[in-house]
Amino acid sequence: MMPAKRMNLKEIAQKMGVSQSTVSIVLNDRRGVSLSTKQRIAPVLEANGYVIRHKGAGSDDLPPRVMFIKFKQHALMVDGNYEYTAQLIDEVEKWCNKAGYELVFKVANTDTLADVFERANNESFVGIILLGTEFSNDERPLLNNVRKPIIIIDNDLVKLPVTSVSTHTWNSMRRKVEFLLSKGHRSIGYLRNTCPTSICNECFRGFKNAMAEHNLPVLEKYIFDIDPTFDGAYESMRRILNKGADLPTALVSNSDCLALGAMKAMQEFGIRIPENVSLIGGDNITSCTLYSPKLTTCDAHPCEAGKWAVKLLQERIENPTEPVVRLRIETTIIERESVCEFSRTIPYQAQKQMDC
Repeated sequence: MMPAKRMNLKEIAQKMGVSQSTVSIVLNDRRGVSLSTKQRIAPVLEANGYVIRHKGAGSDDLPPRVMFIKFKQHALMVDGNYEYTAQLIDEVEKWCNKAGYELVFKVANTDTLADVFERANNESFVGIILLGTEFSNDERPLLNNVRKPIIIIDNDLVKLPVTSVSTHTWNSMRRKVEFLLSKGHRSIGYLRNTCPTSICNECFRGFKNAMAEHNLPVLEKYIFDIDPTFDGAYESMRRILNKGADLPTALVSNSDCLALGAMKAMQEFGIRIPENVSLIGGDNITSCTLYSPKLTTCDAHPCEAGKWAVKLLQERIENPTEPVVRLRIETTIIERESVCEFSRTIPYQAQKQMDC
C-alpha cells in the first residue's frame, strides 16, 4: 500500500483556504495570525510530518513584516494635511504592533510605485497597506501586479476588486449640507480642491446630490477653487476676494486645512465668521480648535480607519480567498463656533453696503 503523499506548504495553504505565508507563520510559531487559525492549521502541518518550531522563552522571534506605502502624486493632500495623515499612520502602527506585525514604511510616487510593489512581492512581506489618498485612475493598473494581500486606505477604488477602508464621503457631505439647512441656510457654496483626488471628486458629487435632494441650486459663482493646503487656501481665497467675489451665507469644504486657510483670508478682508459666512470643514484636526472662531467640522475618524485597515489585512493574510470588502466609515458632525443660525446672518454683500 502506497503511503499517503505528504502535502507541501503551498498545498496545505490551499487545503486550509489560507495564504502560504500564514502557514509559514504557524510552522515557525511566529506572531501575526490569530490563535484560532494556529489551532486549525497546526494539526494539518503535524499530520504531514512538519514539526512546529515552538519558540522558547527569550528566543528571537522575528515578526512577519507588513509594508506601509505612503503614496504621493503631488503630496498636497498627504503632506499638506499632515495631522490627519499622522493620526492614521500612528493608528496603523499601533494595531500592527498588537497583531504582531513589524511595519516597514516606504514612500512612493508615480514613477517608483511599481518598483516598491515588486520589492514587496519578492521579499518576506506578508501584506501591504497602501495610503491611497492621492492614488488616481492612472496608477490603478499597477495593482494587477501585486501578489501579496493588500489593503487600500483612504480611497475605495470602486472599479477594482481590492479591499479598502475609507470615509463615507458621500454621506459626509450630505450631513454637512443638512446640518446647514437645519440652521436655516439655503445659499450654500463649496470650497473645491484645485488638485482633486478621487475622494475629493466623490465629496463634490455628494454635495451636488445633497443640494439637488433639497431642490437647491448649485451656483457656479459660489464654487471656489482653492489650493489644498493651509497656505495655498489662504492665497487662493485672497485672490478670489480681490476680484470682488460675492459670497453665500454658508460654505462647505471637505478639508479643515482648506477651510482654515480660506477663513484666515476672509477675516483679513473684514468678513466675519460666522456672522457673514458660516463655514464647515472636514477632518476634525487639532488646529480646528486653535483658531477663532473654532471650526465646525466632521470627524472622519482616522483612528478607526487605521484600526480596520490592519484588521482587514490580517483577515486577508489568513484567508486570501475571502471576498473583497469595502469598509466605509461614517463621519460625525462636530459643532463649534464657525456656523450660526441663518436668522443671525448678515449676508456679505449686504454687510459691505452697510459698512459704506
